[in-house]
Amino acid sequence: MTAVTVSTDLADTVEQHLGDPYDPANPRGFGAVLAAREAGRPRTGEPLPDALTASTRPAPEAWLHALRALYRRSPALGRTVRTGLPENGPRAAALAVGACVGALDSALRVTVRHLRGRLLYGAPAIDIPQLREVLAGVHADLLLCDVLTTLAVRGEDALPAREGVHEQAVLGLVPRVLQGALDRLSVLMGSRFYVREGETGIFQLLLHETQRELFAPAHGPRPAPGPLPLTELVTAPCAAALLDPELAQAAPGRVLTTPVRRSPQPSGDVQQRLYADLIRRYEGARTFDLVERRIPDRP
Repeated sequence: MTAVTVSTDLADTVEQHLGDPYDPANPRGFGAVLAAREAGRPRTGEPLPDALTASTRPAPEAWLHALRALYRRSPALGRTVRTGLPENGPRAAALAVGACVGALDSALRVTVRHLRGRLLYGAPAIDIPQLREVLAGVHADLLLCDVLTTLAVRGEDALPAREGVHEQAVLGLVPRVLQGALDRLSVLMGSRFYVREGETGIFQLLLHETQRELFAPAHGPRPAPGPLPLTELVTAPCAAALLDPELAQAAPGRVLTTPVRRSPQPSGDVQQRLYADLIRRYEGARTFDLVERRIPDRP
């Protein structure tokens, strides 16, 4: 599906440090993170891996995946990390937005786990076709956001002849696509999405903290996406090299670039491809983004 060869050693180190999020004995697991938040302990008080505070500075894309590893546990964990990039530069802005793909990864994983364990009409809820369509759509949104932010973090412009279009997509479109995907997952979670206890308790925290990270005043105003040539963006050679444009164009978030306010979920062969890929990664303990990193999460 994708062609990404960037080193993820730093991200893998972070994942190893954080461990299995579902292990109740893990001091850095979801349960421990929730307990700390409920007790009012500082959001950024958790110790970070030495590799994130070392003097050596990896490439921006390596930082992107390392931050996603932190955001998969809790977006608040990334607030004290200093990447060495100019704070007001476009690559740093893309890095801040792109890191939130990690939070959506965990939220999607929690939702899949919940639906596989919940019985409706005598069968797992995940067997309901309409729910599978929504999950496939969220996966497509995640991949779309990954393509746009990864290129921006690399310093590549998908449409250099149209100045500012790619940056507008990253800063204006991607945050809203990520938020919309989280909102749709919250519907699938039902009443569990706001209950901050048990295995699904982390979902509400991920939703809340991601929204804060995406739209915090410190990051400046997020311009409304408005009409964007999304087809041109995702079919540009550098974008198409990362992700099949057919999958990118199936993302429900594409509606935000048009006057329309409702977009159908992926359907047909594209929906089946996206859903099969989602489940393959879930069962194989791999991230849902372009690099498909191995992670310690138990299916």
